[in-house]
Amino acid sequence: MQVKAIFLPILSMHWVKIKIRMLEQGIYTQKALAEKLGVNPSTVTRLFKGQRKSRRLEKQIAEILGVSLAENKTGEK
Repeated sequence: MQVKAIFLPILSMHWVKIKIRMLEQGIYTQKALAEKLGVNPSTVTRLFKGQRKSRRLEKQIAEILGVSLAENKTGEK
């Protein structure tokens, strides 16, 4: 089974790293992240699967997770 990376630049980090950042911020589910973003949970699911792209949500996720856009393009600090 192959794990694919998220397609959005802000979400180009491996999904495990994104989940770690979420946990560090006290966000334990995609539903909780969706609530912070003010969107439907299915929107977050589609973002993470690469089925939807949104520059606005990408920027909001970066702010919520406390990372810069440049950091996520490489997947490293």
